[in-house]
Amino acid sequence: MPRFAGSYRVLTDSPPDMISFEECLVRYWRGNDAILLFYVNPPSVIIGRNQNYWREVAPSCTIPVFRRASGGGAVYHDLGNLNWSMIVPRELHSKEEELCLMAKAISKLGVYTHIGARGEIFVSMRDGETEAKISGTARYFGTHNVLHHGTLLISSNLKTLHACLGGIKVLEDNSIPSVPATPVNLVELKPSLTVCEIISMLSLELAGRDPCEISLSEFWNSRTPHLEIALRDLGVLKGYLASTIDYEDFETFRVHFSSIEWIKDRSPPFSILLSSDNRRIVLKIEGGRVSRILPFEPDDFGAANLAALLQMRFIGLQFDFDTVELIGRVADDEFAW
Repeated sequence: MPRFAGSYRVLTDSPPDMISFEECLVRYWRGNDAILLFYVNPPSVIIGRNQNYWREVAPSCTIPVFRRASGGGAVYHDLGNLNWSMIVPRELHSKEEELCLMAKAISKLGVYTHIGARGEIFVSMRDGETEAKISGTARYFGTHNVLHHGTLLISSNLKTLHACLGGIKVLEDNSIPSVPATPVNLVELKPSLTVCEIISMLSLELAGRDPCEISLSEFWNSRTPHLEIALRDLGVLKGYLASTIDYEDFETFRVHFSSIEWIKDRSPPFSILLSSDNRRIVLKIEGGRVSRILPFEPDDFGAANLAALLQMRFIGLQFDFDTVELIGRVADDEFAW
């Protein structure tokens, strides 16, 4: 069971900055104990490392989408969702113990919690029988440390959550799909709770102290040469960093986690079934681009001819939500002609 060397509230309005900060701590932390982080992101969708962007994100989603380094499913962030992170030395890491610690701490808020089979945290509703999800979790294994983090729904906009998640239907897909669950905000059970109060209560319960604050924007803007200076007021954290982390390290990670290549093109290969006047063709997508267009039934010569024509025109096209409609219109025109 980990002990926490420090507890910190990270102030940021940029999800890629936070993803980069977690990445740096996973790589460079050399303490004997764990680090506890709390942070809140502006409205955004964060998908898991091995997920298919187009299968997870709704075509009508209008908020930014990012991909994190850890696995797990797609989650919605806003100012009513609290994110927590544990940076744990690998030799101390225990998924079950860490989940129990967090679930027990949440229970101290006055709700009954239950850990799900996939690392979710559920609460019992007022009827004593219905369960709803308040937290999804994921992990990322580095050489020296494990990032174990999750969400905590406090007063999120659940209408927007549902509107942003759930992408297009795919035929074949090797990605890790999100598992649907009924979400609930903690304020539905405890209306007086606020994000700030919960951060303080969880920090006291888990780390025995109020969290210190880290402003990532101050670090980015100052281009402080060493992380130790940027975190000079955090005491024990400074002393345990064996290697300095300069601005270029952060910037490299931030550029990477903000790139289209990471967010969209990293989606595992998948395929989509497209029908045009009873002729069924398959679009194969690899690396975020149309890689092949084939007939669904190999002996359908009409579909084979149509697929060959479409492939000559669209092979290598950057895939997006409107690609299926575009190819469908062209297929209809080709068939009509």
